[in-house]
Amino acid sequence: MSKNKDQKRKAQLATRTKNEAFCFQVEYMRKQKGIDIAGLEQALKVELDAICQIGITEAMQDLAKIVEGVKGELGFEPEVDKCSLNGAIVPYIFGITKVCPDSTSYIPGIFGAQNPFQVTIAYDNEIRNRVVDWVKAHYEGVTTRLGQPIIKLQNMVVEFKRVLK
Repeated sequence: MSKNKDQKRKAQLATRTKNEAFCFQVEYMRKQKGIDIAGLEQALKVELDAICQIGITEAMQDLAKIVEGVKGELGFEPEVDKCSLNGAIVPYIFGITKVCPDSTSYIPGIFGAQNPFQVTIAYDNEIRNRVVDWVKAHYEGVTTRLGQPIIKLQNMVVEFKRVLK
């Protein structure tokens, strides 16, 4: 009985440490980039709590690495107005979205309690397949759902949409 309690306690402590490190990283990146969220400090705290609650801290970091890697190696950026995370503060701080939310464009409750969390990122029709090939080369778990390429991250599914211009 004691061994089970010790294991559960260690798992709780590991999760809490991971969540605190994620919150620290978000705050550190915000200060490094000089992002001003005047009036949205409470909203940022609520977002961080929701992200930690549904367990997508690692997935958010991986998604930021994917977006940054595609931008760095291929030179492609996602379509600005087609990301399902637009209007949230944490994805903007991580560089996943390009639109800085303010008091009018902030959308509360993006990080609902759905599990796995669903994210949509769109790339231009001409480059989407090259982006998916890059993701396949660097990450495991890339598959398709209803003909759309997806990657399964921890508690998150990212769908790569195509935008016709």
